[in-house]
Amino acid sequence: MTTFDPTRRQLLKAAAWLPLASACGRLAFAAGVAPNAAQASLVVRPGRLGRTVSDSLTGFSYETQQLENPAFFSADNHALVRLFRELSPRGVLRIGGNSSDYTVWTAYRGEVPTQRTHKGGPQRPVMLKPEALHTLAGFLRATGWKLVFGVNLKIGVPAMAVELAQAVRQIIGDDLIAIQIGNEANNYEADYNAFDQAWTPYAQAIRAAGVPVAGPDTGANTDWVIEYAKRHAGENVFLSRHYYKEAAPRGSIADLLAGDAAFYIEIEQAMRAADASHLPFRLTEANSYYLGGRDGVSNVFASALWGADFMLAMAQRGVAGIHFHGGTLDSIEASLGRTADGSTTSTDQAARRDAVTSRYSAIAGDVAFGFQPRPLYYGMQLAQQFAGAQMVSADFDVAGANLTAYVARRERALLIALINKDAGRDATVSLSGLHGGGKGRLMRLSAPALDSRNGVVFENGTDDAHAGRSVAVDTHGRCSVVLPRGSAALLHLDRFV
Repeated sequence: MTTFDPTRRQLLKAAAWLPLASACGRLAFAAGVAPNAAQASLVVRPGRLGRTVSDSLTGFSYETQQLENPAFFSADNHALVRLFRELSPRGVLRIGGNSSDYTVWTAYRGEVPTQRTHKGGPQRPVMLKPEALHTLAGFLRATGWKLVFGVNLKIGVPAMAVELAQAVRQIIGDDLIAIQIGNEANNYEADYNAFDQAWTPYAQAIRAAGVPVAGPDTGANTDWVIEYAKRHAGENVFLSRHYYKEAAPRGSIADLLAGDAAFYIEIEQAMRAADASHLPFRLTEANSYYLGGRDGVSNVFASALWGADFMLAMAQRGVAGIHFHGGTLDSIEASLGRTADGSTTSTDQAARRDAVTSRYSAIAGDVAFGFQPRPLYYGMQLAQQFAGAQMVSADFDVAGANLTAYVARRERALLIALINKDAGRDATVSLSGLHGGGKGRLMRLSAPALDSRNGVVFENGTDDAHAGRSVAVDTHGRCSVVLPRGSAALLHLDRFV
């Protein structure tokens, strides 16, 4: 989580960036093409292969405070286990956030100084008990997911961090990827050198205890990532930073779908540092708008289109994992120093789950009410189809519309994600450079409107009811797809080129 800064990222906002991209439509749903439909073309270049998408592309991030209820991350929480498993068989869960820097390990018997609260941050320490780590270990085994865990840097007690890190390693076992030390220390350390001076004693002690580390887990400071890589690459499992497009009060559907060109440039800079260090790079905390997300933006269908596009744009550039932050409304609001109000007069179970959930969380619900996917979850499902595939270059003419597309191959199959983020224009995209005479399926991601909270459908091909519709490529390697405004599709062709 990040506290509100009126100037944060203002210089990074830009007009919509159109990556290798396109979007197209519902073949079976569209009787015709609107008069102003964009006539786009996508030419696949099979000889130009890009990066291989990480198997652990999909991730979540939760506040450490979420562990205060051991039943939340538990193998007995069958609904949440199912949603994690259905999203990815090899995802990564990150536990951290603002509350990690206010967490006290209850098994530690040394002196713990009083932590000063501040506006925009937790107002009390999180008391983390061993029971929570044991249930978390069961949850990870049940889902097949791995763990990244954050320890308290701000308190200035390395001995407690070492004991907690050792306990996490002992209890979680091989499902632990790494320990991160501090959360967005750029918010409380004067500069990178001050952070490095504070971080180093922790890292040395934790590594000496046989526990792997990663970092720097900074907020919007790519320069910190680059400097950290220069000094500590050989001592780390991966590099990391966070991402939010803006503060929640300034969020809107139009802004969310406009893209973030300047950030993509920053990611390319971070990836150069990661590549030179031979380390993966992860966005260990990310979402649409910080300060808990924007109601009516972060939790509606627009977030599904943004999420799918954002994940694939990151994967195309080599980012190994994107951890979307979320959780209960109580955990997020407390991390920001605010009191949660999840009350609702609705008797509908789905509405009650929604009310107790942070605005940007991809999964709604809690232990009492159960769990259900939010629109962002479906966008993540679409992007997850690319995990383990190798990106393929293409030439794309978007015809002036806000369209994106991503192409990848998995063995002999070809995947093409088509995303229409335009609120005003349908699109027709002509695809070429495909295998002549090939066949496949076209699966849809759709909802009644961009601001829809419900009614999201993703035909993910997992069963007959969601198998998508047959697509045929002509003998010249061409096909055409129509995609209405505010929707997306996934084209899966059985043969490459």
